[in-house]
Amino acid sequence: MVKSQKSAKRNTSEPTYGKKIFLWGLRISGFILSFVLIFIMLIYAGLFGRLPSKTDIGNIKNHTASVVYSADGQMIGTYFLQNRLTIDNDIISEHVKNALISTEDSRFFEHKGLDLKSMGRVLFKNIILGDRSQGGGSTISQQLAKNLYPRSSKGVFGLFIDKTREMIIAHRLESVFSKNEILNLYLNTVPFGEEVFGIEVAARRFFGKSSSSLTLPESATLVGMLAANTAFNPRRNPDRSVARRNIVIDRMAANGYISAEEAEKQKTVPLRTSYSRIDYNHGPAPWFIEHVRTEAANILKQEYGNQYNIFTDGLKIHTTLDASLQIHAVAAVKSHMAYLQRTFDNHWGNRDPWHENPGVFENALRRTERYRDLERKGLDRASIIKELEKPFNMTIFTHEGEKNAQMSPIDSVKHSLRTLHTGFLAMNPTTGHVLAWVGGVDFKFYRYDHVKARRQAGSTFKPFVYASAIHKGFNPCEFISNEQKTYARYNDWTPANADGKHEGYYSMKGGLIHSANTIAADVIHRSGINETIQMARKLGIESDIPNVPSIALGTAEISLLEMVSAYTAFPNYGRAIKPLSVLRIENNRGEILYEAPRQFMLDEAFNEETARIMIQVMKEVIEKGTGRALYSRYQLRGEYGGKTGTTQNNADGWFIGYTPTMVAGAWVGAENPAISFRTLALGQGAHTALPIFGRFMQQAEQHPDYAHVRTSRFYPLPEDLMAYLDCDDFVEHLHQDDDRNFFQRLFGGSSSREQDDEKEPDEEVKDKNLINRMRGIFRRDD
Repeated sequence: MVKSQKSAKRNTSEPTYGKKIFLWGLRISGFILSFVLIFIMLIYAGLFGRLPSKTDIGNIKNHTASVVYSADGQMIGTYFLQNRLTIDNDIISEHVKNALISTEDSRFFEHKGLDLKSMGRVLFKNIILGDRSQGGGSTISQQLAKNLYPRSSKGVFGLFIDKTREMIIAHRLESVFSKNEILNLYLNTVPFGEEVFGIEVAARRFFGKSSSSLTLPESATLVGMLAANTAFNPRRNPDRSVARRNIVIDRMAANGYISAEEAEKQKTVPLRTSYSRIDYNHGPAPWFIEHVRTEAANILKQEYGNQYNIFTDGLKIHTTLDASLQIHAVAAVKSHMAYLQRTFDNHWGNRDPWHENPGVFENALRRTERYRDLERKGLDRASIIKELEKPFNMTIFTHEGEKNAQMSPIDSVKHSLRTLHTGFLAMNPTTGHVLAWVGGVDFKFYRYDHVKARRQAGSTFKPFVYASAIHKGFNPCEFISNEQKTYARYNDWTPANADGKHEGYYSMKGGLIHSANTIAADVIHRSGINETIQMARKLGIESDIPNVPSIALGTAEISLLEMVSAYTAFPNYGRAIKPLSVLRIENNRGEILYEAPRQFMLDEAFNEETARIMIQVMKEVIEKGTGRALYSRYQLRGEYGGKTGTTQNNADGWFIGYTPTMVAGAWVGAENPAISFRTLALGQGAHTALPIFGRFMQQAEQHPDYAHVRTSRFYPLPEDLMAYLDCDDFVEHLHQDDDRNFFQRLFGGSSSREQDDEKEPDEEVKDKNLINRMRGIFRRDD
């Protein structure tokens, strides 16, 4: 009996097996809870990375893209480290905010950064039941914390550390900012894929409009992307995007933002995107944007030192570019270059354009990074070539658009060498404003800017030679022998005409109209090489110009930018103007940091009388000379002056033309001057470059804002100057009455209206000229 009592007493004092498990569970739970609390405290203390303070959060400054605008206020480019445009909360469409709250955080206005109810729902439905339709448990504030302070923790506890940090930061965000401010921060920072950050850039990218103009279905589409940027991308996966959009619309109805009837109506709206990518590689004017970047950076550096960064500070850069004209320029380049490339490929067929100069290909191959990399690895030439002959999938440029192709690196280099390139520029001659700028055929593949590249200018340089001579007093109706001459003083230089004909006599103006090399050489030799170079300098040309007579034929390497700028002197009647690109720079608050001063013309390069004579002669280049296709083929109706240009072996094709209110020019050629058309008919500037100008001006003349291109006229030529230019362009035989200063020219003098003080020409040339003049006298009655 006693034993039984002791046994019972022992049984009541000792815990049962179940109680033991319960107690151990309590101990373990307590330990885990203590560990978690300690871990959270350590995170809070910053042991796993410093947490931003409330002061830090209050001073949040996101990297914001700087925006480049055209003269008519259109966004044409951005500079950024993160492609984000910050926009005020009251401007963002209410549809966007309602869709976001409905989908991402329906209790947004009820919690203080953490939604325990939502977290419990996620734990039960998403994880236990596997129902993903209810969304995630992170509040908008937590997601904002993740966007502002990206995750960096790694290891077993990395996710726990990151989530805890985000909860703490979210709570601090709620204590610093209002709910509307948090919405604004979130919508300006959230990523949409494709390096797009924020609702404003997303709206412009996928729908071609500001976020303030988004419709309800468009808003739901963009908010729907937040669940999975790529999967619900409306351009790449339109069906998935629509399905996700409709889920968002249903959520908006469930949360009372729209009625069920309205939801059903909006779900039937077709998905219509207007994809527009404007960033460093894409946009209507990428070469111009790069030019503006350097211009703006230099301006800010001079004015403010290192205070501003165009990649992060959300600046607004207003430029001179006309968005409509730029579109026309791009279209003109694209259409003509596609045709010209087909012509070039058919012209050469299966033969390589460098077959007579294999070093062109060898040098290009050796410069490739792939070749250099294999060389650094110690491979010999044969092994490198064998490796480079292996084909693989790559994306290549064509004038019809980029294509995926299976091609070896060697074939890729050959393809690139055969590609023709171009540059096009249009300017306002009165203000210097750059109106259109196309630096090449595709910025993604070829970033080299051919507007700034220096190439031999060809016959587009000749007007400067003739203007220099006329300004000095030479008579534009003086007849000059077309014979081929040798200039002993300059290493027996013997210029020849492109057509191979050297008979008869050109008037000086006729020599320019028909681009006779022999006449240009004679003119610069007698009027002065130094004088021509000095005039080019006054026209703003800074490139090196050698002191040799061959510059009359355009052997100096000058950029298209310089040449078009110099040509502004003709419609400006003797004064050129420098190009202007940046009009104004504002900070992110709209305050003006810089405003371009009034643009003044350069010093007079030649007088107004010379300018009027040159305009008339260059009008005749268009009416009956090398530029006549502008009227005959392109049916232009404005009054144009201009000049074509073609360099040795057709390496460079040029055309620069002007009206009283616009100057524009085009260059065409291969990257390597050794690659070109074999015939003058195909390779001359009238065939390669002039059509770009013609196509561009066709569109400009039809544009309502540029009717002046079609209607404006140069000042009428006074009667005395009209009489002064009343002579033939060419005669087969020189008669005495063909020459206005016959006896003066007969004995070697200049037929200028003022005394020519240039040095005496070579005796050999002088004697030869005298003999030819005498021959002209005795055969004048033939």
